[in-house]
Formats: sequence, C-alpha cells, structure tokens
Amino acid sequence: KVKKPLSVHVVEMPFRPGAEGYESKDWAFCVRFFDSAVREVGSATLILDSNSTVEELLAAVSPKIQPEWNINGPLRVMEVIDGIATLYRPSDSLRSLQCSSKLNLLYHSIRMEAKEEADSVLGGPMENLIEVYHCDRSGQAFGQPFFLPAVPGERAGSFKSRCEEKLGVPENEFKTWRLVRIGQRSGRQHLKDEEVLDENGLENRLCLEHAHPNPSSSRLSRYNKPLTIK
Repeated sequence: KVKKPLSVHVVEMPFRPGAEGYESKDWAFCVRFFDSAVREVGSATLILDSNSTVEELLAAVSPKIQPEWNINGPLRVMEVIDGIATLYRPSDSLRSLQCSSKLNLLYHSIRMEAKEEADSVLGGPMENLIEVYHCDRSGQAFGQPFFLPAVPGERAGSFKSRCEEKLGVPENEFKTWRLVRIGQRSGRQHLKDEEVLDENGLENRLCLEHAHPNPSSSRLSRYNKPLTIK
C-alpha cells in the first residue's frame, strides 16, 4: 500500500507565542473575510489587548480590508465550529470568543462578512436571521453556514431558491439538496416546497442536506486539523 506524502504548509506567525503572545496582555487573532456567496476572499492577523471588545476588533481590522474583496458596510462577526455559527455583538468581549483560548489561531479563526440590506428587513438583524447550515445524510454538519432574513409566510420552495441564488450552486446539483427543519421534539423534518416555514413557529436554524463534497474529511474531520509545530 502506497502512503500519501505528508504536505506541510509553513506560515510565518506575526508574533512569538510566549513572552510576546499568550502569556502577556496581548492576544493574536486571525480574521477571515467572506463574500456574499460565502467564499473566503482574504484574511488578516491582529494583535489586540486581551480586554478588547469586538467593536475594537472591527476598528482594527477595517483598514486591512482590500477593495477587491467587495466587502462594504457594517460587518457581521462570528465563529464557525463544526459547521455551526455563533454570532457576536460589538459590545462582546474578545475573551468570550472560543478562539481566544486556542493556540492555533489560523485554524480557530474569526469569520467576518458584510451585512446585507435585507438582513434588517424585520428590524433587529440578529433576532430575525435564519442560520442555514450544511449537513450530510447522517445529520453531520460541515462547511460554512450562512444567514438569510426571515420572511413571514414564505414557503420552503421560495426559501430554497434564495439559498441557491446566494450560493451560486448549479441547478442540476442543487435539485438534489433538501431543506430540513430540526426540532427538539419533532426531530428531522424534510420540508416540501409548498410548506410554510413559519406555520408552526419560525425556526432560527435550518439545514441544507446534501452529499459532503469530501466524504473522507467528513469521517476523519478531527484528524484533519492543521498541524501545529511547537
């Protein structure tokens, strides 16, 4: 049996862990920027005081955004862990972010993206957004989730069309994807196109069920994390 060669990606870190890093009051963070189609378009590393807030992080990272990334306006800040997002407000402390306690900042990073105008269609953007995440047939979440604003009385078919348009997935591929509601009591429910999303109360999280683009990484995800050499 022929073993695959080990590929090592060497990255110069912007600080020296220890005296100038996590043992002092200065913490390093990696921010990854995503466009409206949920594609990573750039990244930046910053060193901030450990008592800083998300608002201060936003102020520090704004000058690093490149024009070709097409990221304009207010930014949404989140962490994505195992395919599920946690949103943060400007007033939140950076100490509350899970990545703040991790050594591998390139893997445990912060995601930022521009808020779209439609996000505020019903008022408070965080309360009225539906998080849509990807999962395989077994229910295992993966990839990068995204957010769409809630529309009262919208049917599942219309919502799926908005997902397809946002992600730019080819029609012949997207037709195999299924929209799933996962409730604590009802379990997994595959939604038909004519079903009204908020008929029994609007969920703040829905799932797009489809085949994992890399099945081997789905089964071995915990072994595929970036290598850290200390």
